[in-house]
Amino acid sequence: MHTFSMAYKSLRTHFSFYALYLSSVSLVITVFFAFTSFSMNHVMLEKISTDGRVESMCHVISIFLMAFVVFYMAYSNRFFLKRRTKELGIYALLGYRNTAILSLLAFEQIFVCCGAFCAGVLLGAAAHKAIVLGIVALLQLSVDNSQIPFFSIHAIVKTACFIAFVVFVLCASNAGFLFKTSLMDWIRFEKKAEKSMKFRRLPALLGCIMTLSGYGLALDIFRGSKSIWVSVGFYSTGMLTAMLIVIGTIFFISSFLPYAMKKSKSKQRAFYTQTKIITTPNFIYRIRSHAKTLIMLTLLSAATLSVSSVMALTVYYPIAAVSRVAPSEIEFRIEDDAQVKAAKQMVRQYAADAAVTFTQTDVYKVASSASQLPMEYHAGTAKGDADNEKILREAGFECISYTNYLSLLQAQGKEDAAATLPKLSDTECIFVKYQPGGDNNDETGSTYPLLISGDAVPVTVKDVTLDNPFSFANSIATLIVSDNIYSQIKASAAPATRILSINGKVIEQKEALYAQISNLLNQSPYLQGHSHRVKELFSLNSPTFLLIGFLVVLFFIATGSILYFNNLSAVSDTKSDYEILIKMGYTNRHIKNIIRKQVFTFYSIPFILGMSDCIFATLVYKTGLMQNLLGNTLMQYVPVVLAIALTALIYLVYYFLTVRTCCKTVCK
Repeated sequence: MHTFSMAYKSLRTHFSFYALYLSSVSLVITVFFAFTSFSMNHVMLEKISTDGRVESMCHVISIFLMAFVVFYMAYSNRFFLKRRTKELGIYALLGYRNTAILSLLAFEQIFVCCGAFCAGVLLGAAAHKAIVLGIVALLQLSVDNSQIPFFSIHAIVKTACFIAFVVFVLCASNAGFLFKTSLMDWIRFEKKAEKSMKFRRLPALLGCIMTLSGYGLALDIFRGSKSIWVSVGFYSTGMLTAMLIVIGTIFFISSFLPYAMKKSKSKQRAFYTQTKIITTPNFIYRIRSHAKTLIMLTLLSAATLSVSSVMALTVYYPIAAVSRVAPSEIEFRIEDDAQVKAAKQMVRQYAADAAVTFTQTDVYKVASSASQLPMEYHAGTAKGDADNEKILREAGFECISYTNYLSLLQAQGKEDAAATLPKLSDTECIFVKYQPGGDNNDETGSTYPLLISGDAVPVTVKDVTLDNPFSFANSIATLIVSDNIYSQIKASAAPATRILSINGKVIEQKEALYAQISNLLNQSPYLQGHSHRVKELFSLNSPTFLLIGFLVVLFFIATGSILYFNNLSAVSDTKSDYEILIKMGYTNRHIKNIIRKQVFTFYSIPFILGMSDCIFATLVYKTGLMQNLLGNTLMQYVPVVLAIALTALIYLVYYFLTVRTCCKTVCK
């Protein structure tokens, strides 16, 4: 009971010291409890998972979450143990046994974890409820909220058992430390650093070469089929690239940075300033004594930035690509005129005729006698959804008139594309590219003789566009020809397909209308819809992104908190040095300026190096693993920029919090 009372008084007396630890652990438990509640929410899982994929992902991510929580709390525990070693050494000198000191630490951990558990369960339950409401609204699900309790008893029990396991692990770690550390080591442990890492020219140079080589390999993916990524293999090249960057980062931080700072000392005019004469030697010492921690933080930052950027790009890109996959709000092949009449009647239930555009287009299949034809000409399947993959497609160009194409662009809201559309002569055409990229990307200038009524009518590609008028389920090798050539094709015996495109703002997000037309067409695979496709993507991918989002949030919490603890520890260790500077005449303003620069350096290095790794990793991911339907424009990387900006903002919050705490520790 004596140690119990001591633990309680210690926490109450040093509450401000434990405040961030309690807050960060509470956030970690909040994320864990919200995830656990979601993974045990059978009502939601039945709605969003039909093949068990979400359940499987929950089990896998649950393992990662638990491992991450244990790692983070173990690191935080070691930080606070280091700050308490002198105090614990005094307890030992006063006659306290190791078992009593271990009991004191155990009770403190129990108090902190119980407080964090209560806060985490309350906030986690609210977060879980908000997530459920968000998914229901996003996917337009019919869910009875009364069946989903605010607190999940099973989730509370699982979280409580896991926290008890974490406390046991931390107590075992503390016991191992206490029983193998001598009394003198306790007193001196606060001043101990990691094993000093020597820096030399060769490792410094090697770090730069390996890092740049890894970045060079990443950029090589833009060479297409000539790239090493294709000739050697994507995953083997990816492993080599990651290994080069990781090893290069280790050498760069442990050798090149201190070597460069040591060389900067030779510039006496720049070095001998009121601030730099303090910060530069301190930087070199911290690099040498805490290089492993800084390397770990850099790699953790790279992982945080990469995962968040890749997730943002993966969320955004498929939705942006729907403008090509399904450009019209509703589109289908016409089998008989009765379908058109019935579809129009269904649309009138939701909107007046004036608010909706009905565009009927006759698409003619035309062969060509050219020796070299684009990939789209020979594409063997419709390349729509999974059902369409089994439908064979006859080789040839699918020709429409210039006037029809212009009308479709205007109906689909692509006014800019319609305004810049070049005029066509009878010997010219516009080719719709399925996917930019490859060695023969630009067909501009290519001539394709079209076989019309037995005659070869040559047309030259004047322009290549990505603004396809139809979904890929209905047309791949779309060729826009002049109205005169189209009339010749129409008069020939070329096979034709009739396509009805329905567009209008008032019928967007009308899933019931889409379902009615689908029933009318007997679930035809040629029925495509823009809003329906977007909803389908959200339905399929939102659980995946949500689950990965739990990991990203934990990455943010862990990275920021470890940076906070590490910098606070470094400043606290050198508190006596700052006291000497104050006696030498340094004002509080000068001391705060020194602290700001030191803390900024150790926040900026992991962020800048991690951001560099993130940029190249994202380029490789987008180029190598994502289907390129939209070309390469800077607008596609806006989600990545936003993800990096969000990370920078979180780092900035932690930075100001760290500076504030460090200044309060040193300045009077």
